[in-house]
Amino acid sequence: MAVIREIRTRIYKIKRFFRDEHPLRRDGKLFIFLICFAISSFFWTLNNLSKNYTARISFPVKYIDLPTDQKLSQPLPQRLECTVNAYGFTLLRHKLRLSFSPILINVSELKTKHKVSENNHFGFSASTEANRSMIVNQISNEIQVLNIYPDSLYFNFDPIVERKFLVKPEVNVTLLNQYMLKQSPYTTPDSVVVRGPEDVLDTLKFVSTRRQEYKNLSHSIQRNVSIAANNELQFIPRRVVLNIPVEQITEGTREIPLVIKHVPDSVDLKAFPSSIKVSYKVGLSQYDQISADSFQPSIDYDSISTSRQKLPVTMEKHPQNIISYDYYPKEVEFILEKKNSNQ
Repeated sequence: MAVIREIRTRIYKIKRFFRDEHPLRRDGKLFIFLICFAISSFFWTLNNLSKNYTARISFPVKYIDLPTDQKLSQPLPQRLECTVNAYGFTLLRHKLRLSFSPILINVSELKTKHKVSENNHFGFSASTEANRSMIVNQISNEIQVLNIYPDSLYFNFDPIVERKFLVKPEVNVTLLNQYMLKQSPYTTPDSVVVRGPEDVLDTLKFVSTRRQEYKNLSHSIQRNVSIAANNELQFIPRRVVLNIPVEQITEGTREIPLVIKHVPDSVDLKAFPSSIKVSYKVGLSQYDQISADSFQPSIDYDSISTSRQKLPVTMEKHPQNIISYDYYPKEVEFILEKKNSNQ
């Protein structure tokens, strides 16, 4: 605005007057000059702010009463640019941001046109001129609105649907020595209902919890955690219980007889020793489920060669619920005897 620019120019001249070596500072007339300058500036400003001006003002906008079963597929304008006519005082208040609340646009009451409904997608446009009264009635009556930009508001919606998705815990866990996870972390419930735009849900395979971190655990954990936020989606429920089952590790040993494979009918193979010792680590809750039958160490007749005096022991089978295992010896001595043909 020209008025505001003029005020700034006069303030700048005063600052320069004090900074520069002005003659009035030397002849003692500074005080009289400032008084006269201030009085003239006041009346000049008062006179100019009392006049009417045409200016462009930007008003913030807030949209209310949007459809609950639809979601906007593209953003709406957050401001309306209006060409207005008003007194300088009113325009100055706006420039100083001392007035003008957001304009509320009630979507359900808009006069609309060009309604479109196709493949579950819905949209319409609304002319700002056709809805002029809704807008203008919320602007100060001291301001005359000449025109409004944009001239149309476009509302395009995607359908809101609901689907059920599994919850994946996002968690980092470290354990103290001699402790283990009894099972992988899980949530209760294990799935939630997700509500949102169909095209967004089409891209989902699961939902995640907000990332959690637990260090040096020696006991089980249960925590109420929230689903990772997504501004486009609603989760029902929004929070789940994260379960991290922890148990102590114990050790066990078994004496397991060797299984001898691929021995011809005419040969008798004897191994020394005929059994091996297996040691293993397992969670305390799984200890009673481990038996000698859970392991199957073997030696193979086909592995015999003139270059080796021992047969390697291979573990053909071991339990999947143990942490680790080892056995001894890794090789065994053997002798071969021909069977009596009369036997």
